[in-house]
Amino acid sequence: MKLTQEQLAALIAQVFANLIAAGKDPSAITQDDIMVEVSAIIDEGDAGDPAGSEEEGAPKEDEGKGKDPAITPEFITQVLEALKACQKTAGEPAGQKDAEEPSAQKGAAPAATPAPAAPAQRKYSRLFLSTGASRDGGAASSFKTRIVSMSAPEQRKTVYGMFGRAVKCIHASGGEVERAAYVAEHKFGDAEMAREFKALAATQPTHGGYLVPEVYADEIIELLYPSTVIYDLGARRLGMDHGNLNIPKLKTGTRAMFAGENRKIPKTAPKFGNIRLSSKKLTALIPMSNDLLRSTNFDNDVIVGQDVTKQMALGVDWGAFQGTGGEFQPLGLFNNKAVQNINVAEIGTSYAGTDGVLTAMFPNYLVAAVLKNNVYADALGFVFNTSVEQFFKSIRDNTGGFIFAEEMNKQHTLAGYPYRTTNLIETVSGKTKIAFGNWNDLIIGEQGALEIETSREGSWTDEAGNLVSAFENDQTLIRAIDNVDVGLRHDESFVVATGVAVPV
Repeated sequence: MKLTQEQLAALIAQVFANLIAAGKDPSAITQDDIMVEVSAIIDEGDAGDPAGSEEEGAPKEDEGKGKDPAITPEFITQVLEALKACQKTAGEPAGQKDAEEPSAQKGAAPAATPAPAAPAQRKYSRLFLSTGASRDGGAASSFKTRIVSMSAPEQRKTVYGMFGRAVKCIHASGGEVERAAYVAEHKFGDAEMAREFKALAATQPTHGGYLVPEVYADEIIELLYPSTVIYDLGARRLGMDHGNLNIPKLKTGTRAMFAGENRKIPKTAPKFGNIRLSSKKLTALIPMSNDLLRSTNFDNDVIVGQDVTKQMALGVDWGAFQGTGGEFQPLGLFNNKAVQNINVAEIGTSYAGTDGVLTAMFPNYLVAAVLKNNVYADALGFVFNTSVEQFFKSIRDNTGGFIFAEEMNKQHTLAGYPYRTTNLIETVSGKTKIAFGNWNDLIIGEQGALEIETSREGSWTDEAGNLVSAFENDQTLIRAIDNVDVGLRHDESFVVATGVAVPV
């Protein structure tokens, strides 16, 4: 099908008429708006036959007089190619095209017939040709729809990359939402992300910080789960809409009792407690190379997304284990006095020596300490640091064989129960801790979405306590903020072993 000027004019007129009728400012209509409106025209099916029974390319008598051209994917492909050619021509110096084309008036030989053009390769064509497009310029869950069709490794890389790109747009725009949309569209050529920023501009204030578009914020929170020890073992996530959450819990239940004939039935009543979660500000400050942030390479976007996510994941784990409680920190497992604590030097030499060195029977001792409390066995598991992991892998039986090594290497379990390692559980003076419990009874409350802000002029303190200037080192500081709290549904679901001796 060859497009005539009348057909193209009729299509453009229809598109602009629909956009203006929908309340769009004619001076603010973008190419993205035009393409989404073309998709909407397809969905409505208000199109006619472009050529009818006439010869291909022949103009009709009534063309341009109210009858719309056929709007098909092939038609749109040609329109896009025409727009691309127009943009290319507009970018050429005046007279360049005329200089390059041979003139028929000077007797130049006719140009050879060009080969058929290859199908247009458009990175986001599915956004415009799918039935999920809408008149307001948004594609219905296009990002999430695309993610579902990917393998797990591809999903993680894509989400990290899109999140990292969102951070770069925020950095380049100085936190201005409309400018961030412009950067996404013109620097990265990412119309999908530009739409997310534009949607955010209509609903979120930009002063005092900046929220990553909701679709990416939601996905990056999902990636926190396998990145953290507690989520990976089964901790629950609950939303705190107003920054506070009260959860009633049953402390003791009723019990059925035997009674004799015509005897009064014994009365038992349950006792209730309450978990109160209130949001605590979780922050991470990540120095980032400006060379990395200037890059438009997608693999570099992945690095940015991974770095921010890793720091936030470590923060969640630290609060769950080491938080001191109070107004500004969650009450962590190791500082919760209601959780059972066991000093391994005092439990008997069958399980550990007086110097804290564990035996092969110790894991089962810790399991029994939890199960005796009638704890549900739906998400039981160990948490310890890498030194403890290597210690258990090194324990041998009387014949010299390794007791736990094969199980730990192949199944990532210890005494039949899953384990995870984190060096947030420190070794101090050769002693460390081990936690075991039902991680489904650990609750993480979250309020709102992830907030990101950047600064080129700030300073940060390294691990040695030295003050480092981001400006002098051509760096940018990325600050991530989330609001979380930690609570236990049942204190008796956990046990913490202290005084555990490890060689390193």
